[in-house]
Amino acid sequence: MRKRWIAWMLLVALVLSLFTGCKRESSENSTKIYYMDALGNGLVTEEHVLKSESREKQAKEIMKLLASTPENANYRRTIPEGVEVLDIVFDKGTITINFDHNYEDVTGYTEVLIRAAIVKSLLQIKGVESVTFYVADKPLLDSKGILVGSMSGETFIEDYGQETDSLIKTTLTLYFASADGQSLVKKYVDVYYNNNIARERLVIENLIKGIDEQDAKSPIPSGTKLLNITVTDGVCYVNFDSTFLNVDSGMSADVVVYSIVNSLTELDNINKVQLLVNGASSVAGNNSMIKLGTSYERDATKVIEAVEREILNEDETK
Repeated sequence: MRKRWIAWMLLVALVLSLFTGCKRESSENSTKIYYMDALGNGLVTEEHVLKSESREKQAKEIMKLLASTPENANYRRTIPEGVEVLDIVFDKGTITINFDHNYEDVTGYTEVLIRAAIVKSLLQIKGVESVTFYVADKPLLDSKGILVGSMSGETFIEDYGQETDSLIKTTLTLYFASADGQSLVKKYVDVYYNNNIARERLVIENLIKGIDEQDAKSPIPSGTKLLNITVTDGVCYVNFDSTFLNVDSGMSADVVVYSIVNSLTELDNINKVQLLVNGASSVAGNNSMIKLGTSYERDATKVIEAVEREILNEDETK
């Protein structure tokens, strides 16, 4: 009887030791993955147990999660779709992340949040003391052209706090394309932005981004990049890359033009708009019907009001 009791005790002790060992291992490999919240205004976390052993593999595992859609519907992926990680290297306590050139399209407060989420996630890896960003093999520069450099926990929190304090909320009046691409739809969009970003840039970036509504969409061709934008004596000069001329089939060229013109002239410092491509006011072989270099003024004739849209929708369903 006593031998049987001792055997049972030894078995229980063995099971408990195995359970404790697994629990300790899970605890050691448990990490927080920082995602964007649903509105893109802050960070949220989700617990994850790392399966990889080496630091580089753990970093790759974390970056893969950050580039994936979270299970929680209230969370958004941290690394935007289209941005690719070219390489991840760990050396002497520093993880270097090399993004492709599409990371350059991420700007303003959104870029700060993305940087925050990535750095906070990676710094939890044992032995990692700092994180460095590269873009297309070149060190990351901030909006002022200053080298960002290695980001540790302490320096990052200080930088992040300064960026957060300067966050501003505003409501933009934007003109998107209607579902059929033949008229304009007026929308009011609430955005959060850093006070270092010019409002005219904010307008164009949000037109390119588009809107998640059935009756409106971005009129600007997918993949278009805003090269620069300036305002002089009430005239706003908007300089796109050549993708801007690839107007989608079914999209009116006038809708593309006046979505930009009407949206920008909602700002009190802009009266006219000139469109450029790669800095030029004319492009050989331009078949898009978009006239470059012309000083466009506001034109509301293509704006379709909400009541008209409802009538049209009713007619279509009959």
